[in-house]
Amino acid sequence: MSVITFWSNTNKPTGQTMSLAAIATNMAIKHNCKILIISTIYNDDTLELCFGGLEKNKQLLKKIVQSTTVAVDNGIEGLGKIAYSDRLTPDIIQNYTNVIYKNRLEVLYGYKEIENRPTKEEYLKMKNKYKDIILNASKAYDIVFVDVEKGIEDEFVKQILKISDIVVVNVEQKINMINGVNNLINSNLKNNNFILNIGRFDSFSKYSVKNISRYLGIKKSDVSVIPYNTLYFEAASEKKVADLFLKIRNVEEGDRNFTFIKNIEDAVEKIDYKIQEVQMNR
Repeated sequence: MSVITFWSNTNKPTGQTMSLAAIATNMAIKHNCKILIISTIYNDDTLELCFGGLEKNKQLLKKIVQSTTVAVDNGIEGLGKIAYSDRLTPDIIQNYTNVIYKNRLEVLYGYKEIENRPTKEEYLKMKNKYKDIILNASKAYDIVFVDVEKGIEDEFVKQILKISDIVVVNVEQKINMINGVNNLINSNLKNNNFILNIGRFDSFSKYSVKNISRYLGIKKSDVSVIPYNTLYFEAASEKKVADLFLKIRNVEEGDRNFTFIKNIEDAVEKIDYKIQEVQMNR
């Protein structure tokens, strides 16, 4: 199935994770497909603030690893140990995820810093197993969204971009960012497997989708935007994103949230089209 990675080559805020969460949630509601979000970013709680914490079930996990004495961890920590023991299979992954919508949307949060525990060292050791986790997940889920850390210097990031079917390149709505896109795409991405995404999009800016696509010489269908929305950004700090999207999924024109939802649905359609395009060119 498809691996879609959200990435940015700048440390400036681009709305990368927020855009991913919005698109994946909308896709899970509107499409009959099973989606997994994987965060590979260390000590980032953005997704957890969007969706809520992981409920622990150690008895179930002990049964999975077939040991009553093993120290059982939740989420990526536990899954990492399974991967290192060479017992990772596609079916195991779902037992370590946080279910948002049953049979539709799940999240695998990244490593979190824990007091009196060398989690940073564990994370650095685990990084080379993310590829295996993502590839196994792609066999169990229709779509795997990956939130990868920014920059291109780390070989780990290059590895994730290489195995991705589509890379969503997140940029700010500024000319200096837009100017750097062509070199960025040509040097780091496969031919035609990218979508340019602008988070916190301002519709009053002269850097519209039409102007950006014309300026860069790319198709409008390769540019998506996620506008700022007050309700969404509030929900994303209160663990209520899943509830919000259910409430506003069918808003009509004239509603204050219509443009927000319409742009997200457009982004989903562009990703769907790109998936089909990439598959046809294989």
